[in-house]
Amino acid sequence: MSFIDTIYEKARQNKKRIVIPECTNPSMMRSAVKAAADGTADILFVGDVGECKKTAVKNGIDLSGVTVISTTDTAYQEKLVAMYAALPKKILGKKYIANNISVPLFMALVMEAVGEADCTFGGLDTTTTEFVLAASGVLGLAEGVISPSGMLIMEIDGYKGTQGNIFGMSDGAINTEPTSNQLAGIAISSCDTYTALTNRESCCGLLSYSTCGSGDSPSVFRLREALEKAQTMRPDLKIDGEFQADAAIVPRVAAKKVTRESAVAGQANVLVFPDAAACNIATKLIQQFAPGRSYGPIYQGFGKPVLDCSRGDTEERIYDNIAFCSVMAAGEDK
Repeated sequence: MSFIDTIYEKARQNKKRIVIPECTNPSMMRSAVKAAADGTADILFVGDVGECKKTAVKNGIDLSGVTVISTTDTAYQEKLVAMYAALPKKILGKKYIANNISVPLFMALVMEAVGEADCTFGGLDTTTTEFVLAASGVLGLAEGVISPSGMLIMEIDGYKGTQGNIFGMSDGAINTEPTSNQLAGIAISSCDTYTALTNRESCCGLLSYSTCGSGDSPSVFRLREALEKAQTMRPDLKIDGEFQADAAIVPRVAAKKVTRESAVAGQANVLVFPDAAACNIATKLIQQFAPGRSYGPIYQGFGKPVLDCSRGDTEERIYDNIAFCSVMAAGEDK
């Protein structure tokens, strides 16, 4: 069974309510309707009901298997505002929530915050910045996290490494020049996300142009500080570095370059890059040159699960991401 097939199976075994604030985008609508029909998720669209139905008719989309929630339903919105105000932990005040509740993305996130939905999914009509700011404000961050982050799951066909062919790669989207504290949080979040999605133990390598002190520069110093902080915060996780990429994933190279004992060197399945540029470049090159599939970015570090797809995603990738939403939400239950 392929990796994505295991995700589909997990999603169907523990189906969750996925709220989508982009209900006039035909690609999003078709993928979401298919996910609902296949039992991957219960779909809740949020938006202008009239425009949603008009788009559905125009594109031959059957909405009978999904729920469409109106952004003009003032009674329901007042209920959401009151429920959010009653939360023991919240970021925004009641007045701010009330003033913005009719914005589809905002309303969807409030629904998730108060338990009316299990995961918020969007991104075709919303920028990453808009999505991250809204999610940070409404849902807040998980305990101990100072910044959210994003991880791509890369499934590389034909790769024969001892750690398998599924890698987590972080963070190519949100933290452009992360501090040592942010890098530590990214490493910890990425380990937890990888294990939740794959049921495999995570081995996280902090990547650099340097391996174990072969280079000295501010970026290397940040990684070393991040490693110390991450290991102190979560001694139960396998996190190590700084490693060059080959030393992180190839046992033969690790044996030559890493002279100290390491449970990660040569075995890494989670790769944390020193900055967004390095991660973004590396993952896009892999997508172009290596056969396989990529999923995400999976957003991490928020108080509740969210997923923001790329505006260029195909309907197949959107469908995959909805399944990831269900699995992430099920992991949140645990």
